[in-house]
Amino acid sequence: MSIPDELFFELGIGTRMRRLSEQMSADADRVYKEAGTDFRVSYFYVIYALFERGSMPISEIARLAGFSHSAVSQTVKRLGKFGWVETLSTEDGRQKLVTLTDDGKKLVDDVKPFWFALERAVKAAMAEADVDLLAALDGLESALKSKSMYDRLREEQVLRDRPAFEIVPYDTAYRQAFYDLNIAWVRQYFKVEPIDEKVLSDPEGTILDKGGEIYFAVANGRAVGAVALKAEGDGRFELTKLGVDPNVRKGGMGRALCEKVIERFRARGGKTLYLETNTVLTPAIALYDKIGFVEMAPPVPSPYERANYYMEWREQA
Repeated sequence: MSIPDELFFELGIGTRMRRLSEQMSADADRVYKEAGTDFRVSYFYVIYALFERGSMPISEIARLAGFSHSAVSQTVKRLGKFGWVETLSTEDGRQKLVTLTDDGKKLVDDVKPFWFALERAVKAAMAEADVDLLAALDGLESALKSKSMYDRLREEQVLRDRPAFEIVPYDTAYRQAFYDLNIAWVRQYFKVEPIDEKVLSDPEGTILDKGGEIYFAVANGRAVGAVALKAEGDGRFELTKLGVDPNVRKGGMGRALCEKVIERFRARGGKTLYLETNTVLTPAIALYDKIGFVEMAPPVPSPYERANYYMEWREQA
């Protein structure tokens, strides 16, 4: 493959890294296919982590690989269909451990020679290019960890024109907005259930009077986002009723509302913070992944028919 004329330079680092990754992955997958194995590059990080570290939960694999919990979960399910991995419940049944099966261990024995060959080939290519790519990536990741790209862009004032908003506690002036913001997305994706009408029509009686809290994202005097922290007793809380006006769904508003709930949960000394959602809401699940929620087995059935995905928050390092 010829090297294309460079056009993007620093702006295109992500594009070039993706191109390089796709090229290397395609070549490796070609070798795996010619060897007659169903193993593919996209399965590597899960199989290798289990081979090196032993059984572990999906959240730990996600941490090691730097991928979202939902992405790892999908890969594990795919590997399970091949019979290479299985998930086993822990003693309390609240979390599942992923482990290699006997077929998975045999697979590792079969593909290890390819891994060693790939490692030698990459080292040879880097030596030929006279570059330590791993050290360069470590340095770049470290720099962006100490100051994110977002913060660097803010320093450049690129984001100065984004609409400002503030997070405020419940006010009766925003009572109707709490209903409207939430009922809109429910109607868009699902059917409105009786429990929706009950909670959204009476936030004081169903949430606030029972020890819960409600917060709004307010821009230009108008509530454009809402979220609730529902108290269930014994240190157990639910992040619920997150809704953002689709016309202003930008600027990190949803994340800011969720982080407010996490802040209040921690301030109140909560023991468990959970949420219930549905797998069709992939952007929402991606957001929850990023802020520390992980998929778990629900301890009790949900009162919502649409809820098929349960997550609990974990303190991030």
